[in-house]
Amino acid sequence: MRTTVKLLGAGLLLLTATACAANSGAGAPAGTSPASETPTTSASVPATVTPTLGPPPSRTVGRPTQGIAPGDDVVAETQVDARGLPEGYPRSLTRSLDGKTLVLQAEEGGCRRVSAHVGEQTAQQVVVLVNVLSAPKGQMCPDYIKEIQVPLTLAAPLGTRTVVLRQG
Repeated sequence: MRTTVKLLGAGLLLLTATACAANSGAGAPAGTSPASETPTTSASVPATVTPTLGPPPSRTVGRPTQGIAPGDDVVAETQVDARGLPEGYPRSLTRSLDGKTLVLQAEEGGCRRVSAHVGEQTAQQVVVLVNVLSAPKGQMCPDYIKEIQVPLTLAAPLGTRTVVLRQG
């Protein structure tokens, strides 16, 4: 019995809201009211309103604050050797179009800080030293996570060289 009453109440509320929206001129073009509308012919096509979700897209210029920047390319897992990194260290790399800049994609938050720099560069490999600093045990840290990008400039384009990630 309670379920029936709830369903009837919800249906009545929906019917009332729909009727109010129809009487208030919702969906009418700007600058017109229901009383001032002129009859339409059968040849006219009714206007449709497409709902949008969330705020309009940002018109910022430059690199995005999250994710992979347009024009950047993900370095294939087969080209990355991360065996020298402990569990939990970032391993995701992208490269710029010219191949001279690698970007380490990582997450920081609270008292966790990530840094990296380019080490030895040979014709076969590029060594990237990654460091993750955490708070001492027992220290309170704020609870947040943010994506960061650590740019790494190479002496020559990456090409087919292997990227070796090491702790350091």
